[in-house]
Amino acid sequence: MTTRTDNSAATAAPPAFDADPIAAVARIRQDCQRDGFALFTVLDATRAGRAILTEMASRLDIGSTYVPAIYASDPNRFGYGGDGFNTVSPKVSTGEHRYFGTGAAQGFHTDGTLEPIGSVGTSLLWFERAAAEGGHSTIFRAVPAFEHLRRIYPAGAAALMTDDALTRVATSFQPPPRATGPAFADLDIGLRTRWADDGSEIWQLAGDLGRQRAGAVEWLRRMSQVGSPYRRDVAIPSRTGLVLCNGRIAHGRTGFAAGAGQRMLIRGLYTREVV
Repeated sequence: MTTRTDNSAATAAPPAFDADPIAAVARIRQDCQRDGFALFTVLDATRAGRAILTEMASRLDIGSTYVPAIYASDPNRFGYGGDGFNTVSPKVSTGEHRYFGTGAAQGFHTDGTLEPIGSVGTSLLWFERAAAEGGHSTIFRAVPAFEHLRRIYPAGAAALMTDDALTRVATSFQPPPRATGPAFADLDIGLRTRWADDGSEIWQLAGDLGRQRAGAVEWLRRMSQVGSPYRRDVAIPSRTGLVLCNGRIAHGRTGFAAGAGQRMLIRGLYTREVV
């Protein structure tokens, strides 16, 4: 199957953040509300990625970086600095994290593997160096897809909202810690998700709701496939930023081949949402 890849998040080119910060932030907010994600660039080729993300977070009013407890226990192992950002790039040794340090394709997931639903509101990524080939970002508009599921299969949708529906596993640790909760939930801020389909998930398929839950998962997997209106595949070039509404969309990436440090991005997680 050939993957159709978009070269931008919207019909117009991503805004240059440092050319007109007020207009760029307004555009980013608009794109996030419509699509669940947004792209931006900078004109200054010398500006450091961490400084760019720090200013973007301030302009978006999403607060300071948040480091999940599982990473805070050993930050150097996962590329974290004292500023709360972590660097994601292929390494010579790939023993730390099966995705952070490798070029493996990653299925759809939300950031904050063990965090309660809605806890990580926003992910900011700065693509300092893109892979020469592959490594494209994949976006699954999980909340809109689930809203459609609720209309066509309400029993299955309800089965994904129970407290035992989805267990996520932090596979980079031994023994791997786990967290169980709903895959979707109606919170005070709206419908939110912790969808995962990247090997970190265990669905509760036993019991009275097992059949409905399995059917609902299959429906959503189909809606996340190439060609679905709920999916976007985006080739993000070097020196480009990506804003992810982590409670509304799931994201992943296609595989890529790159040597140590040849594809590098910087990531910050935030508890607040872009509004």
